[in-house]
Amino acid sequence: MFILEEPYVSSLLLKTLEKHREEAGFEVLENEFIKNAGKGYALNLLKKEDFKGLSEELFSKTKFYSNSENSINLVLESFPNSSLACLINLCKDKCAFRKALEPIYPNFLFKEVSVEELDKVDYESIGKAFIIKPSVGFLSLGVHKVRSEAEFEDVKKQIKAEIDEISKLFPKSVLNISKFIIEEIIEGEEFAVDVYYDAAGAPNILNILKHPFLDGDDVSDRAYITSYSIIEENLECFEEVLIKIGKTLKIKNFPMHIELISKPVADNGGGVSGKEVVPVEINPMRFAGWCTTDLAYFAYGINVYEYFAQGKKPNWKAILGDYKSAFAKNVCTDKGGPELVFSGKKDKIFYFAIAERPKTLTDSAAAKNQSFNYEALYQNFSNILEKREIDYTEKPVCAILFGSADSMDEINKILKLDMKSFVKS
Repeated sequence: MFILEEPYVSSLLLKTLEKHREEAGFEVLENEFIKNAGKGYALNLLKKEDFKGLSEELFSKTKFYSNSENSINLVLESFPNSSLACLINLCKDKCAFRKALEPIYPNFLFKEVSVEELDKVDYESIGKAFIIKPSVGFLSLGVHKVRSEAEFEDVKKQIKAEIDEISKLFPKSVLNISKFIIEEIIEGEEFAVDVYYDAAGAPNILNILKHPFLDGDDVSDRAYITSYSIIEENLECFEEVLIKIGKTLKIKNFPMHIELISKPVADNGGGVSGKEVVPVEINPMRFAGWCTTDLAYFAYGINVYEYFAQGKKPNWKAILGDYKSAFAKNVCTDKGGPELVFSGKKDKIFYFAIAERPKTLTDSAAAKNQSFNYEALYQNFSNILEKREIDYTEKPVCAILFGSADSMDEINKILKLDMKSFVKS
C-alpha cells in the first residue's frame, strides 16, 4: 500500500500506481494531497476509514511505502502498538537508533541533549570533534559540524536562531528540534542506499548513491551520484552491513533510505584489508525523499516502486554485465592479445541535483518582484534527463534535476552553484 503526502510526488510514481492499479500492493490511501497531486491518474484509492479499520493481523501483513515522512503520523496514530510503528519510532529517534546498534558498534560516541541543556554542554566534555543535529530530523536541517569550543558557541547561537524557522516547515514526527544528538564525526565517504527488507528479513539494494561534498564543512544535500563503479565497489560490503542491521533491529517487509559512512581499513603491511561501514541514520518507510529515488530508473532501469511492491530483486550481476557488453570493446594489447576496454559509459556518472530556494525568495514582500531563472540554471548542466520544477513559493526547493555527466568536474561545478545568482527582478 502507498501512502502519499506532501511535499512532492513524481509522475513516475503516479504512472506506476496507475499501471498496476489492479494488482495487490499498489493501493493508494485517499487523502487531500493525492486528490490534487493525482488528478488525471486512475488510481486504486483506499478510503482513510478503511485503512484505519484494518485488523491488526491484516495490517501486520501489509507492506507500506510512502514518498514522504509526513505520512508517518497516520501510521503511528492508527496502529501505535504495531511492529511497524515501533520500527519507525526507533529509526526516527537518532539516540534510540544508536542505542539499538550498540551491539554492532559498541565504541561509537553519542550523547542526547535538550535545547535547554545546550548552554551547559562544553566542547571539552565531548572530547573530540562532533556533529550536532536534531534527534528527529531529515535532510540537512539543523545539522552542524563542531571542531572547537569557539565554533560550538557559534553553533549554539545558530541553532537557537533556526528553531523558529524550521518548526514552521515540518511536523514534530518529521523534525523535532526540542532534542539534539551529539555524535562523533565519522571520517570517510558518505553514501545513501535505497533498500527494502523482504518477508524473510533479507535486504534488497535498489540503488547506491554517493554523497559528494564541496569541502569538509559542507553538510548540504545539493547532489547525489551513482555509477557502475559505485555499485560494483560497494554492493557486497553494504549488503553485509545491512544484514547485520536487519537482524539486530528485526527488520522485515520494510523500505528505507539509509545513510552510511565508508572508509578503508589498513592492514599491517600498509595496504587496505577492507572497509569499515558505519550507519548515520535510517529514513523509514521510504526511499530517497522528494522522489529523487527515481535516479535508479534513469541510471539502471530499476523502478523502485515496482521492485518493492512486487518483491522483485535486482540482478546486479546482470545489470552491471549489460554495461560491460554495451560499452566495452576488444582491442589489441602490446603483447598482441585482446583486451576488454570500456568506452566510457562504465564510469558515466548519473546524478540528481536539488536547487534550493534562495533566501531572497523567502521574504514574501521582496519575492513579489522577483523570480527564479530556471533557464539560466539549466545552462550549468550538460545532459539533463529530466527537469522537475517545484513551486518555490510553497516549498524550500526550486527544482530537482536528473542528469548524467562524464566526470566529477561537472558535479563539482554543480556543488559550487550559488542559487542567489539565479534570482531575477
